[in-house]
Amino acid sequence: MKHEIETVAVRQSIFAGLWVCGEGDLPMPSGVLGPRFDDDVWDFTDVVGLPAQWGTAELRFNFRSVENPVWRLVAKEYIFALMVPNHPAVAHLPLAYRTARCIRTCSAKLGRLTGWLNWLSRNGVLSLAQVGDQECDGYLIEARKVRDRKTGAVVRTSGDGEVRAATRPAIELAFYGGLFPDDSYAEGYLPWNGRHPGTVDGTSDVWTANRTPEVEDELLRPLLAAALYVMEHIAPRIIELRKQVPNEAPTGGNRYPRTPPIREFQELLWRYVRSGAPLPQIYVAKVVERLNDGWDVEDPLLLLSLSHLAREAGFKQFRSTWLDALRPLFEEAVVHVGIEYPYGRDAELIRRADGKGEVPWTEPVAPRDVALQMSMLVWAAAVIVVAAVAGMRSCELMEFERDCCLPPEERAPGLFRYRVQGKLIKGQKLGGVRDEWVVVKEVWDAMGTAAAVTPTRERAGRIFGRFAFDSWSDQFRAWVNGPAGRRLGLDPIPDGAVTLRMLRRTLAVEMAYRPHGLMATRFALKHLHATTTEGYTRRPGGSQGKFLAEVQSLEETRNVEILVEEFENFQEGIMPAGRGASELVTFFEHIDELVKEHAAEETNVLMNDTEILGLMRKRASILHVGLANYCWFDDPSRALCLILAGATDTDQPLIGMCDSARCPQATHHQRHRSLWAEHERTQTIFLGQLGVTRKLEGPRQRAELERTQRVLAEIDAAGAAT
Repeated sequence: MKHEIETVAVRQSIFAGLWVCGEGDLPMPSGVLGPRFDDDVWDFTDVVGLPAQWGTAELRFNFRSVENPVWRLVAKEYIFALMVPNHPAVAHLPLAYRTARCIRTCSAKLGRLTGWLNWLSRNGVLSLAQVGDQECDGYLIEARKVRDRKTGAVVRTSGDGEVRAATRPAIELAFYGGLFPDDSYAEGYLPWNGRHPGTVDGTSDVWTANRTPEVEDELLRPLLAAALYVMEHIAPRIIELRKQVPNEAPTGGNRYPRTPPIREFQELLWRYVRSGAPLPQIYVAKVVERLNDGWDVEDPLLLLSLSHLAREAGFKQFRSTWLDALRPLFEEAVVHVGIEYPYGRDAELIRRADGKGEVPWTEPVAPRDVALQMSMLVWAAAVIVVAAVAGMRSCELMEFERDCCLPPEERAPGLFRYRVQGKLIKGQKLGGVRDEWVVVKEVWDAMGTAAAVTPTRERAGRIFGRFAFDSWSDQFRAWVNGPAGRRLGLDPIPDGAVTLRMLRRTLAVEMAYRPHGLMATRFALKHLHATTTEGYTRRPGGSQGKFLAEVQSLEETRNVEILVEEFENFQEGIMPAGRGASELVTFFEHIDELVKEHAAEETNVLMNDTEILGLMRKRASILHVGLANYCWFDDPSRALCLILAGATDTDQPLIGMCDSARCPQATHHQRHRSLWAEHERTQTIFLGQLGVTRKLEGPRQRAELERTQRVLAEIDAAGAAT
């Protein structure tokens, strides 16, 4: 079969000789042309303005992976047409895309197209004209299988999105058949009857719902708590410790003496013995290397860092030929002071995360641990904090540079606005656009701290660069669950999936479904919501605005769910309480009548009847969720919070100022009872502790307690109604 394929003559393409980057308006450095259409490998690594998120493998298109050389040319023409839709040969095609696809998208499409074409080749199909329903259905079965790359064994079933992505290029070849008339699908043939790729696998409405799961609360709490603890207590000390680690060997002195420098090492070791400081220890990997080289496991110098001592003595490195002559000196010093990692000795005491006393912030560490592992700890913690609290995407995180933290703006005495600047990548042209995020102080601090541990010349000036969050989060979890985390009193992080998308989704759901609560640790959600809203108001087209739109969509869904739940409670005789209860009950009675009218025709009228669902959504649109009440904000002139603030011309309540016991638009429900009961308990305790001299405070607190008790009584009475 392969021999037959190789002997097929390859035609001349209409795009032959064209420079891909020039035709596709991809900027290149001066004097660099980039790949030519005729090349079997298109290398885009020199393109100017590439996002950090794009990996090297995605920037090299290897058309040799297509086994059939005729289809290799077809693949080139298809990818070229996606990248250069305004070329005269492409523009006249009626079904061709009119917007240029980016390099990363084309790379993914090439990989999936290669899978389709090679599957055809291996199943005896030598021409696209031979493709029919039998071949398409067979490939669809194969596309639902995910195989191990090494063994080829099926390891799982593909998800709906994976199947759609795998079949999309196969369909799109029909859109570009005019580019390769000698080898295209039969005239008028469209794979899978021309159905949209989103419905090939038989699913429907697959694009409407966000299927990204939330991070489990049992996992999120210790994860974010540990990250915040690291940023507050560990990261600043890592920065100071790194300053103690020399970057280069000394440039002066006799670097390479022919004879062992006994005198220099005698003086150095005497200083160690006189001070009582242990000799420096090497890192674990070096110990393994010595054992592999034949060192005895009982050798007293096995853990000794000879190179560290050589640098201290003024030499560039330790020469192995010196060891025999210097061994007696080293062994004698080891007996007196021992061996220990050189950095982090006598570390500053900090409070444990669980509040049980104080411990040194670190145990002694090797220079490599300071420079690599501990820096990785800071980067991982910073990414977790920023992603969980600001909801940023990976492509945005990877673009932040060392100067991303803008100076705080004091908007009022003691009130600061914190902003970070970066790039918006998703949905933008190559290179992205500048964007700003208004963030809480913890996020601003995390970004600044991560920048401080990033070497200036690494990652093209970016703080994080291209990173694998799975790897970072796994290392961070291992550190928290290991000896260091236990010593610092951190709660262990349980097993479970956590990704940047899941963190973004979790934040959106938390803000939409649990306003004015606490997210994972000490963050007040109303503060996060206010900060995100400020960022949206400042830059409505930016990333923060898009995130807020997702939150608002979730809020609408939440409000409908709340209203449906309360209607079901009404049907069971559990009524709302509060001054706004009568209006809500009237609305429920109207809905109940509609339900009864159609009960014979519909089994689930509430969720299926268009009229009823429309009424539910309209009523839910005025719902604002408070901490211990619901606000049905349909008339600003009756909103007590606005009346007290003297601003009844707004379209939003001041939910933080809500006095729900007196507001005519507020209701209390059974889910709020525990909060009011806890409030009653704390008020009673406070009253009992008031001294006799607090004559003015006592009556005010008693009046407040009586109001709380009245609300509780109303909730109990409404819940007992039939």
